[in-house]
Amino acid sequence: MLHELREMGIEGGEPGYLGVTASLTQEEAYRVVYGSRLASRLLRTLATFSCYDDNELYDKASRFNWKALIRPGQTFKINATVSDSGITHSQYAMLRLKDAVVDSLRDESGTRPDVDRDNPDIRIDLFLRQDQATLSLYYSDGVLHRRGYRKQAVEAPIKENLAAAMLRFAGWKGQKPLHDFFCGSGTILLEAAMLASNTPAGFFRERQGFENLPDFSQEAWDKVKTEMDSKIVPLPSDLLFGYDIDSKSVNAARINFQGTPFAASARITQGDFAKLEGEFADGFVITNPPYGVRLGDSESEALRKLYESFGRFLKTHCPGAKVCVLIPEERFEREIWFKPEKRLFLDNGALEVCACLYKILEKRAPRDDRAS
Repeated sequence: MLHELREMGIEGGEPGYLGVTASLTQEEAYRVVYGSRLASRLLRTLATFSCYDDNELYDKASRFNWKALIRPGQTFKINATVSDSGITHSQYAMLRLKDAVVDSLRDESGTRPDVDRDNPDIRIDLFLRQDQATLSLYYSDGVLHRRGYRKQAVEAPIKENLAAAMLRFAGWKGQKPLHDFFCGSGTILLEAAMLASNTPAGFFRERQGFENLPDFSQEAWDKVKTEMDSKIVPLPSDLLFGYDIDSKSVNAARINFQGTPFAASARITQGDFAKLEGEFADGFVITNPPYGVRLGDSESEALRKLYESFGRFLKTHCPGAKVCVLIPEERFEREIWFKPEKRLFLDNGALEVCACLYKILEKRAPRDDRAS
C-alpha cells in the first residue's frame, strides 16, 4: 500500500495495525479514494480516547461536535469492531455509539437523524481495541473494493482489490497477454483492463462518498478527477483472455465487460481448461481456481485432482509463462507440480489465502546428435 501511495505522489505514511496511517491533504484523500486499487477503505480519525465500558463510550462520544459533521436531513451509519476490551460485543458498541450521536444531535438541534444501513450519507467507524477507542469518518462510500463495474456476479467472487494485488504481485502491467482459466465473472480480467489502461479504480462508481462530507470541495474534486482521467489510454485488442467451464460465469463476465470500454480487448470463452488446445506461451496466467471452506473428504479429493490437472496443464500448455495462482491451503499448493518462486499471503474475507508465483520452464528444443 505504501508503494501505491508513492506512485500517487503521496509521501509519508507508516504501516499500522490494520493498514497505513498517513497525513493527507484534501486532494490527496480524493486521489486515494478515486485511484487506489489496493485499499479497502479510507478513514479520517475524528477522536481517540480510553474506553472501559459502554457508559464511558456514550459519555465521551456525546462530547464530540456531531452537528458539524451530520447536517439536518442527512442519514448515517456506524460500523464497529471490538477486541480485547471491556465491551465485548461489536453490535452493542455500535448501538451505544448510535445513541450518543442521536441524543447529542437532538439536544443541540432538536432533530433526530435517521440511520440508513444501506445507503447512508455519512459513515462512522468505531474501532475499539484493548480499551482504546478510535472514532473515524469514512472518506469513501463504503468499501473501496466495490468498483461499480460488476453488474452480474457469481457465487463467492474474488474481491476487486485482491485481484488487483495479484496483478501487482505478478508484475503484469499490460506488456503481454493475460489468461485466466477460471475467470468467473471476470474480476481479474476487469482489474487488468483498468490497470493497463490507467483507468482509476473509482471510474465506474456512481459516487465516491466524500461528496456528502461537510468540507467537500467540488473544485478540488473536479481537479483531481480531470487530472487522473486524462491519463487513461486505450487498450490493444487480444490482450485479455478468460475461460470458464460454467456458462453462467461466462455470461456474467461478458455482461460485466459490455458495460465498460474494454469489451473489444477481452475474449471470454466457455470451456474446460483441460480440453483447450494449443499453447499459451510467454504470457501471464493469473487465476483464482475454485475452492471451498470446511470441505468434506469427497470435495477435498475433487479439488486435489483439479489442482493436479491444472499443474499438468501449465507444464504442457504454458511454457515460458509467468503464473500467479490463488491457493486456499498449502496442501493444494503441492499439487501444482512446481515450487513457487514467491508467496503473498492475503485475506479473502475471513479466509487466509496465498498468491503463489510460478515461472513455467520453456520447452527444450530437441537435441540434434547428428555428426557434422
